[in-house]
Amino acid sequence: MTVDDIMTSDVITAGMDDTVGGIAKIFERHHIHHIPVVEGTRIVGVVSDRDVLKAISPFANTVGEVARDSNTLKRKAHQVMTRHVVTICPTDTALEAALIMLENRFNCLPVLSNAGALVGIVTKTDLLKSFVEQVTGAQV
Repeated sequence: MTVDDIMTSDVITAGMDDTVGGIAKIFERHHIHHIPVVEGTRIVGVVSDRDVLKAISPFANTVGEVARDSNTLKRKAHQVMTRHVVTICPTDTALEAALIMLENRFNCLPVLSNAGALVGIVTKTDLLKSFVEQVTGAQV
């Protein structure tokens, strides 16, 4: 089984100057946990829901909010993203993806074509679903 078989190909991306508040809304709306950050066609980072939680004040959008709390929502993707991005190719095996994630303690890998274009993302959930489908033969 290849990465192409299990990856999500309809990838939602963010730009370097997208706000943390806007990214948090995307996470909520689409029920996702990772967003690749792109500059033009080049991937430059990944923002996770954990990155966003660390960046936003717990008092933002509450009655006790002050200016410094609301300002945390205005931080930019480039300020909170992980810049060291390890990627994988669609033709690599799901096992290779799993091993890379386990070795590096990653929860996702952006999938790049041979030309370097972002064509998908594979997550631990994608890998787990494929495993369950292989073992049980049932669609998850």
